[in-house]
Amino acid sequence: MAEETEKPKFDARLEEGVAYLEKMLEIMPDDRTTLEFLVVAYEQLGQHEKGQKALVSLTKLLIRDNDIAALEGLLPRLKESDYEPAKVLALKVARLTAPAPDLTPEQPKELTEEEKAAQTAKSAVAAELALADILKEGGVLTEEQHANLRVQVESIPTDGRVFLISAIQILEKENSALAERAIEYLADHFGAPPVPVASFEMNRELAQQFPEALLRIRGVVPFAKIGGITLVATLDPADDRLRTELTGAGQCRFFISEASAVEKSLAKLFTASAEEG
Repeated sequence: MAEETEKPKFDARLEEGVAYLEKMLEIMPDDRTTLEFLVVAYEQLGQHEKGQKALVSLTKLLIRDNDIAALEGLLPRLKESDYEPAKVLALKVARLTAPAPDLTPEQPKELTEEEKAAQTAKSAVAAELALADILKEGGVLTEEQHANLRVQVESIPTDGRVFLISAIQILEKENSALAERAIEYLADHFGAPPVPVASFEMNRELAQQFPEALLRIRGVVPFAKIGGITLVATLDPADDRLRTELTGAGQCRFFISEASAVEKSLAKLFTASAEEG
């Protein structure tokens, strides 16, 4: 009878260690150190199935303890496993260890002056179309006058290069008496008393409180200051959004003026600005 081949001393000692730790695991099934040792030892001894079961037990323990760093180290073993429960856990661990999404709010891109002007122009066209509707609903414009005004406002380019976008300006150039009636109606209904803005010297320092594009495109003239209140003439007192933007620079009191007077005042203001520049 042939003699049995004697096992290497290393394997024999390893098997003894495994047997001891298996008994320990029965007493303390959640002992992490024991499981970590067994995963490696079973692999060394070629006991594949036991090793995979130990791997699954260790993974579940690390998930329970939320030990992300240890799970990251274990993930390659899970991905390589042919044991179905280990494959399932590999997907879960991959999700748990995936980098967290960057939730830092993206800083908005700073607009160029040209882009700001174009943005203001688009808002102006929308607001002036709404103003035309208000004048029609108030009985100031007939159906035909309203339709004609809307067509002209809609045809204004919104690239920011048009100096002034105003329904009142269009009316004034076509029918000054109709423009006057529109100003009277807006003054009464929106609490914006008429003011002869041309009588006031343009104050460059006062105007610098507001964006230049907003002043010239919307027809806004800051013409005086009383205490902490800025007196502002506009051509569209019905536009709440415009009022809010202007009030953002400080407390304002709103007035309305003729379009030609506003245009001249703004021309002086921006001519002075160009000469200073």
